[in-house]
Amino acid sequence: MVGVSGGSFLVPLMVLACRVPMHIAVGTASTLIGATALMGFTGHALQGDFNPLWAIPLALVTIVGGVLGGKIAVRSQPKHLKQLFAYTTLLAALFMLINAFYSQ
Repeated sequence: MVGVSGGSFLVPLMVLACRVPMHIAVGTASTLIGATALMGFTGHALQGDFNPLWAIPLALVTIVGGVLGGKIAVRSQPKHLKQLFAYTTLLAALFMLINAFYSQ
């Protein structure tokens, strides 16, 4: 629905309803997002919509960000991860609302 394989809905659901630790919930959602991205990439590549001039630098930045983010997340307190997740989710929601109202 929002292009992130439900990760923004699964993390709060796992943490609040199932009492899954925050770092496990984030890792699980990240795995789901990775699987969704792989399937999207495969579909586009099979249709000939693969542009290495965009894809390779983006993939490199994503990998570096994932490694750095993982290291920071492991050293962070769960409370701070929850707050960061809440703020980024709110920011994404505001961005989607602005796009919805001003894209017409």
